[in-house]
Amino acid sequence: MNFLAHLALSDNDPELMIGNSIADFTRRKFYDQYSEGIRKGIELHHFIDEFTDSHAIVGEMLEAWRPAQGKYAGVVNDIVMDHFLARSFNSWTGENLEAFAQKSYDLFRDYWSVLPERAQHTFTYMERGNWLKNYQHRHGLESSLNGMSRRAQNENRMAHAVVQLDRQEDFFKERFENFFPELQKAVQDQL
Repeated sequence: MNFLAHLALSDNDPELMIGNSIADFTRRKFYDQYSEGIRKGIELHHFIDEFTDSHAIVGEMLEAWRPAQGKYAGVVNDIVMDHFLARSFNSWTGENLEAFAQKSYDLFRDYWSVLPERAQHTFTYMERGNWLKNYQHRHGLESSLNGMSRRAQNENRMAHAVVQLDRQEDFFKERFENFFPELQKAVQDQL
């Protein structure tokens, strides 16, 4: 799962949302500098990643991406799952995507002083490009994949993943729709 899903699965708790968003930007040895709520959000992020990475349905999706995407199959799949979540955000969460995105950007600003520098950098670009809202649109998906492709250290085909998605959208969408409710339940049980 990517940024939108991690935020949406944080039970609208500000500190869980912050922790869930910064987990990839901090290391375990720095966890003690955060409040208990933010640490719980970091732990929730890792739980979500472990549940997702070990799920059979996600495994099917990764196998479909792997021939074209190689080791970046997981990155592409995470972004595409945020795309599917964004397209039906209200149905999945009961919230308006645009309002949720703005609430998330406001939250980042409220907690700016505790965010790791790399998170600050990323969240600045996230808000400027309104990534969370734009995940729902093809241009937002393409922009996200192009950005990841440029930042990757190795040669990759992430920027071309939308072509494969166009050909196999029903396959990926069906799997997302079967997987996401299981993830939501697992997160609620964890909380």
